[in-house]
Amino acid sequence: MKQYLKNYMLKGTMGVWVLAIILNIILFNWLESELDFIVMQLASVTIVIFVPQLMWWNVLIARAEYIYSPNMEVPDFSVVRRHTLAIKSGLSLETLTEALPDRFFVSQIDVQGNKIKLYDKAFWSVGIGYILELRPTELDIISFPISSHAVGAERRREKSVAALKACLS
Repeated sequence: MKQYLKNYMLKGTMGVWVLAIILNIILFNWLESELDFIVMQLASVTIVIFVPQLMWWNVLIARAEYIYSPNMEVPDFSVVRRHTLAIKSGLSLETLTEALPDRFFVSQIDVQGNKIKLYDKAFWSVGIGYILELRPTELDIISFPISSHAVGAERRREKSVAALKACLS
């Protein structure tokens, strides 16, 4: 997931950087300006875009490390939602893991606690993390956005939870 986050942020940052430079070229007429002005504008665009991305990177790396850590406690870094799904008795972790769609990536399985930690990644967002807790007659789905500031995170979470419920029921 760290490599995915790195690529996600690099592509997004580079896209915004190129668009900002093109916008500055058009607005400030760089073609007729002196070299000092062009360098100053280029440096300011670079600082304004890359510094916040570096800070966001430090936040997301800690969350990516949580996804792959053996810690199965509910995270406190994001808005957590709980959903309960009634299931047939006798469902095992192996059966549950095999029933998951391909877009969900299992990061940890706790056999003793009957828990599975997984995440859903998409092109337009960093993704949603889940902890599935298997009980004898029900399945708790605990969901949390990896980036709480993602655009449409709640809508995406509801769609993903609905997809999980559909494949597991």
